[in-house]
Amino acid sequence: MRIRYVPVLIALALGVPCFAQSNAQVDELLSEQQARSDSAAYMVLVAGGQIGEDAAPADAYAMLQDKKWIPAGLEASAPIRIDDYCALVMRCLGLKGGLLYSLFPGPRYAYKEFVAKGFVNPSGGPKRTLPGDEAMQILRQAMDLKGGGQ
Repeated sequence: MRIRYVPVLIALALGVPCFAQSNAQVDELLSEQQARSDSAAYMVLVAGGQIGEDAAPADAYAMLQDKKWIPAGLEASAPIRIDDYCALVMRCLGLKGGLLYSLFPGPRYAYKEFVAKGFVNPSGGPKRTLPGDEAMQILRQAMDLKGGGQ
């Protein structure tokens, strides 16, 4: 009987660090008054399945720099603007946009798409920074639109 429990215990012991990493990152992002670029990048890339939950936010940020999905010169610890975040979510989740986003995929029209869908409050404009809880809310709504949200 004891032999049956050993594999289960090993599987649980190996799985806990992965969930702890992800939960710690979610808690960190939710507590930020202004969402940091690396924290936001990590959550969006994990949601899009582009990196694993065991990756670090610095790895996610470096991946975005390599793909040129974030503005040049943006520091990892700097707050991310809402228009850049909307563009990141649309690219990473592979969301289709309207005509203007299809012709000119970028932060301006990604922001307008999310405002039109009701994901983003337009007060403050596209250049404002967003708090971590709003970043998570936008990501959840985008995942629901794609069909992968829970």
